Amino acid sequence: MADDKNAPAQLDEALVKQLLDNLETNDDFRKQFQASPEAALRSLGYAGPMGCLSLKSGELASPKQIKMQRAKLEGAMVGIQHADCPLDAQAPL
Repeated sequence: MADDKNAPAQLDEALVKQLLDNLETNDDFRKQFQASPEAALRSLGYAGPMGCLSLKSGELASPKQIKMQRAKLEGAMVGIQHADCPLDAQAPL
């Protein structure tokens, strides 16, 4: 089981909605998220561990793509909870 420092991120429904709202409509937030996903999430009030959250450079969906896939994204993001994510067991990119 992962310790608190590297535990999987748990995103509640309200935070996911706020995150997607900002990624869909706020260009400044999108830039902040691309530069530092951790800082962007912290700016929304997320206080959980960041060990398993990552963003590959240049792979942020467009606002239109986010809007089109909103329900699917929300479901997937809220469903990512209580999983073990040992970083050393992940395949290299």
